[in-house]
Amino acid sequence: MPTTIRIALLAGLLALLSNLAVIGFIYARTHDDAVASIHRQVNEQAKVLSDVYRTGGKAALTNAIEDTLDYADPQTVVALVDSTGKELSGNLASAPSFQEGYRTSVIRLRGQPSPHQAAIVMQRLPGREWLISGRVAGEGFAIRETLESSLLIALVVAGLLGLLCGVILAHYVGRRIGEIATVANRITARDLSQRVPVSRAGDAFDRLGAQINAMLDRIGALMEQLRLLTDSLAHDLRSPVSRLRSAAHAAAETADPREQEELLERVVVQSDALMRILSTVLEISRSEAFTGRNQFAWFDVGDLGAELAEMYDPLAEERGAALKYDRPSRALPLFGHRQLLAQAISNLVENAIRYGSTGGEIRIGVDQRNRQIAIEVADRGPGIPRDRRDEARRRFGRLDSSRSDEGAGLGLALAEAIAHLHDGELVLDDNRPGLLTTLELPIHPVQRA
Repeated sequence: MPTTIRIALLAGLLALLSNLAVIGFIYARTHDDAVASIHRQVNEQAKVLSDVYRTGGKAALTNAIEDTLDYADPQTVVALVDSTGKELSGNLASAPSFQEGYRTSVIRLRGQPSPHQAAIVMQRLPGREWLISGRVAGEGFAIRETLESSLLIALVVAGLLGLLCGVILAHYVGRRIGEIATVANRITARDLSQRVPVSRAGDAFDRLGAQINAMLDRIGALMEQLRLLTDSLAHDLRSPVSRLRSAAHAAAETADPREQEELLERVVVQSDALMRILSTVLEISRSEAFTGRNQFAWFDVGDLGAELAEMYDPLAEERGAALKYDRPSRALPLFGHRQLLAQAISNLVENAIRYGSTGGEIRIGVDQRNRQIAIEVADRGPGIPRDRRDEARRRFGRLDSSRSDEGAGLGLALAEAIAHLHDGELVLDDNRPGLLTTLELPIHPVQRA
């Protein structure tokens, strides 16, 4: 059975059940109230007449019956009959069968050609007479029957309306699901430009469509990054592979042992450069896939910064720059991957030394800001223009278009991937002058605990 039909039947059934419950409640209340009202009136009338007979006898009862007929409404039934059923006083044309107590019976009043259904109370008096009192309930019962039939019609109409609403709902749901299925089919056919239509209603289907569209945007961005990565990797590996091949070919053809040793050393250097590029690309992919989180452990970020500052101080001095470390005043524990963070900070420091050592000062700082740990590397070099910072973050993104500078353009990309592994981000800002790179790593609740 199609989904739309099942939804329509389910909606109709739910509407029918809900209306059945409401109509059943109304029927029960009206039926019980009508019966209880007549029962109460009839019993009260019988009790009054019985009290009159008990206090004043038959004569007083006869007078009370006559007064009741004179002043009561036409629906009142009252009579005094003997044991044979002969009426002594009252308005009954014929007495019903003798049965003491409350009951409903068909009676005929004096002067009326047709019988009526009535609720009566029959009481046997000590003188073998019978006192009959009650009310004609035919009109009340007719109203009740009309109400019951109306409720039945209302129940049928409610069921049909519920089924109609179910069909409309099923059509709406089917149309919205069909739109999503159509986009999914086109995406399966490798058309990633398709998007789910989103209305302004803001319902669950719109939220689902927005999430699917965001997912498709992310997939499209990843596909574009993959294409750029493939192109850049092929471009950047061409030169070192060519140099490696030339050095290896020259070493194989030369007969001079000293020259051959120098050429083999160049082969080793080029091989190491290729290994570094491939290892960095692999590390970026692993960080973006969050595969390193199983190696998270507690460590002090301040101690890590001090170790790296001590390690890179001679290199900075050799390049003519002074490396300063702003050590935090207290321990800053972080639950993360110490080795990867050390590699990310090393990349930032190496970039600062390579491009910003001309400014004469390089600073490393570690500090806690609200619920984040900030690791800063600042230099006084030329910096990166604001409109080219996204390009610098990209894999193999080097601002030197000629690519004559050493490096593969993976340092900032790796640092950003490691920051994302820790749910943080890499921020590039202006140091006025120079570049200020900051790793902002959030302190999670488990870390604060």
